[in-house]
Amino acid sequence: MTRSLLLVCGLFLGGHAALSAQAPLNFNELIERRGVYLLRGTLEPYTGPVVAMWDAVLVRERGTLLNGRWDGVHETYYFEGQLEVRESWRSGVLHGPFESFFREGAPSDKGTYRDGLLEGPYESHWSRAMTMSPHANHMPDMGPMGELAERGNYAAGQPCGEWYRWVPQDGGGLRAEDPITYAPCP
Repeated sequence: MTRSLLLVCGLFLGGHAALSAQAPLNFNELIERRGVYLLRGTLEPYTGPVVAMWDAVLVRERGTLLNGRWDGVHETYYFEGQLEVRESWRSGVLHGPFESFFREGAPSDKGTYRDGLLEGPYESHWSRAMTMSPHANHMPDMGPMGELAERGNYAAGQPCGEWYRWVPQDGGGLRAEDPITYAPCP
């Protein structure tokens, strides 16, 4: 009985190791239907690692799909090879840390998702703060790339607590603005 149990456990663990060691499938072999990635020939949801390339050497995108949906770390890269976005997924829903970078390598945004909603500390850096920030209509158009533009917290996808902003000032540099206060974070 013990031997049978060990054999079954070994086969299970060995199968899991084989899946994680599986060679990535070329993303071009898949088609997307309503957010699910399917194998072109069978239209079955794909499970395993995938990669898309800019050319023979440079990766454009890579990650793992589970039943046709992103699961685990997903990364996209600029044409020159620099990391653009690293995000975490669970069964097709953003869940876990994410970070994004400008083409030059400076940080753009950083935070965490829980079940598809922003949760916890968040920060954005110039100049993408304009489009990503919950305060976009209060911010100037441009700032020094990569410098911290704002910092705050989210709870269930909503800003909470105090948010701090830094805006460009005449003569260069940044100045802190008065914080914006939302309902307290839970």
